[in-house]
Amino acid sequence: MRIFGKTFFEKKKADTEELTLRKNESGSSFDIFAALAKTLLLFLIVHGAVGGFLSAYEIAYSKGGCMMLIFFFALFLSVVYETGKKWLTNLVNIAVLFAYFYIAISNYWVINSGYYAIMNRILEVAREYLNIANGTDYALMVEDEYTAVSVFVLFISMVGCILLNIHMQNKASLTKVLILTFSPFIFPLYFGRSPELIYILFLLTGYATVAALQGMGVKEHLAGQMRYVLPVIAVFTVLLIRAASFFLPQDTYDRIVPENAQKASTEKAAAAFAQFGMMALFQGQSSGGGVSGGVLSQGNGPLSDYETDLIVRYTPYSFQSVYLKAFTGKNYDGTRWSKAEDALPEDALMSETVLTRMDAFEKNPGEQGRGIMLIKNVGAEKQYEYRPYYTDESSIKKDGEWTSYTYYPSGGRVEIPQEGIEMSYLQVPERCYAAVRQVCTEAGFQGTPEEVANQIVDFFQENYSYSLRPGYNFRNHDYITFFLLESKRGFCAHFASAATMLFRYMGIPARYVEGYAFSYYDIVDAGELVEGTEYADYYSGFSPMGETALVELEVPDARAHGWVEIYIDGRGWIVVDPTPSSMEAETTSFWEAFLNNRENEDGGQINLGADTIGAYLETAISGISVVLMIGGMLVLILLSVGTMIRLRKERSLPLRNQVQLEYVKLKQDLSRKHKEFDRRRTVKEQLNFVRGLYGEDIPEEQEEMLYQTFFGQEADRGYAETLAFLRRLRKRCRRKVK
Repeated sequence: MRIFGKTFFEKKKADTEELTLRKNESGSSFDIFAALAKTLLLFLIVHGAVGGFLSAYEIAYSKGGCMMLIFFFALFLSVVYETGKKWLTNLVNIAVLFAYFYIAISNYWVINSGYYAIMNRILEVAREYLNIANGTDYALMVEDEYTAVSVFVLFISMVGCILLNIHMQNKASLTKVLILTFSPFIFPLYFGRSPELIYILFLLTGYATVAALQGMGVKEHLAGQMRYVLPVIAVFTVLLIRAASFFLPQDTYDRIVPENAQKASTEKAAAAFAQFGMMALFQGQSSGGGVSGGVLSQGNGPLSDYETDLIVRYTPYSFQSVYLKAFTGKNYDGTRWSKAEDALPEDALMSETVLTRMDAFEKNPGEQGRGIMLIKNVGAEKQYEYRPYYTDESSIKKDGEWTSYTYYPSGGRVEIPQEGIEMSYLQVPERCYAAVRQVCTEAGFQGTPEEVANQIVDFFQENYSYSLRPGYNFRNHDYITFFLLESKRGFCAHFASAATMLFRYMGIPARYVEGYAFSYYDIVDAGELVEGTEYADYYSGFSPMGETALVELEVPDARAHGWVEIYIDGRGWIVVDPTPSSMEAETTSFWEAFLNNRENEDGGQINLGADTIGAYLETAISGISVVLMIGGMLVLILLSVGTMIRLRKERSLPLRNQVQLEYVKLKQDLSRKHKEFDRRRTVKEQLNFVRGLYGEDIPEEQEEMLYQTFFGQEADRGYAETLAFLRRLRKRCRRKVK
């Protein structure tokens, strides 16, 4: 049907274009509903990402206060942008940038502590998931952890709102939004943690809205379209999640979806992260764990590679940890311990103590035990020998890769003849004397050597913390002084070195020791029975645990350890471990604990999350997370390299060709933003379109030069000026219309 020479639809289309052009030419009016829609979208995605991440780890912070401030900050950004005033938007962006830096500088320690508090919780969850007893923790510079986390949440949310607002001004890319906001969820999902359902609703609603805008091809005034799309998407998302949870509840999902097998290949890296935090990223540059030979690290602790260092076969006889001694330290110089000699009077092998135990076993096996331990060195330092305590030096035998040690580990109280003690084991060097005296005086250590030992262990447990990141001693203070009076956090070498000096100050001979230690828990959890062997062939005499069996255990370099030996008259040299422990000794029957643990390994189920959606995401993402991250980095590198190559090729073209290429790019930019631009066929029509829509003053000589470039003969000059003009014009056309 035609009306005055035009079809009804042609007239309608023409009217629409006229209206659009008139709106663009006169400037868009302020749209409060569009501003509110954009505010809500920013809030849903940013708070959904930040709040969801924290809820997955059950981290406490001021939820109500943060939600309100994030919403009003997003509203402020959206309202300013919707005014359409370029100068105001730029001014606000500059003001926000200065405010951002001011907040970062003025609240540096609070923000830093909030970040560290969150990292500590993440590492704690990771260690629980991977059954790791100890690991690194970050020191907090403020006491109020709740406030510190809240401030950090506001700070990071403000950054997220700024970045997302800039991105959502003229385009909607779901891929970029996902990279910005969803990538951090790889970590909680990997460790079986799911965000609360409300945050999943926030994120899915936000992502679906961005996807809808991208699918619709919206290029201008995104916020104006959001107010129509967002409510529909929100209702649809809620109904979809409710339907999914109704038709496929969590227990049904657990039965039909198998555990992700790809996790196993990444658990070694995850364990390194759980124990060392971000230091694990630089593990390849570290010398790893193991025995250091008395060398004391001035900063971070050694990074373990979790490879097996020793393989041990023995019969468990006690619920206490087993120590394999390798290095005995004598004198301390501030950075390391010198090695004690095996011969008297230093007697690093404890000859008199061993002989007394051997004699006690021969006289009364019911009160003294004797065992045989087999050790294979597969990755530990070859310069050291790793032997159990109270080893008979004359009975050591080598059989291929295995070394056999006969030792006398447990028994009643054996009276050891008093030995002549090397006086170095009672000396406290001047460099740490003041700090040691201050601690001993303030702590009030007193009593028998056994009582002092218990007091020192309790003192460290209550007042100091274990950490592989104790902080760097930049002021060249003494290693022990810095630990005792300033950092009050460290790993085994710190505790053992400091405790050695505390014992010496109290008049108790003491020395620093390094080696490997493994607990009864390690045996129950990872030990394997050695088939075809008899208990009596490897242990006889007194055993607190009763008859067990020959067990093989792989000891990784992470079990390298430092402790103290003190000398007590009548008991000889005994082990004291002052390093705080998070594991309590198991006191149930060896066979009950050992067999129950195997049953749990065979039939246990891994909880994939508290809700169905979290479980879906955990299974879908955890196995490919590493591949996605590596692939994403490679894609970014390839894109960057490709862009550099393309720009270099373009600059190598003749100037005339560069002008032609730049004008083609200008046309492509305008075509993407304005569909009506495609109907302008000639250069004159296209430039007039730019003049009318953007108010640009395009000189006639530049218009003539463009005609000359495309249709005329080669000119002698003028290309450079035209190329510079086109580049300026492209930049100006990226902004809003006048």
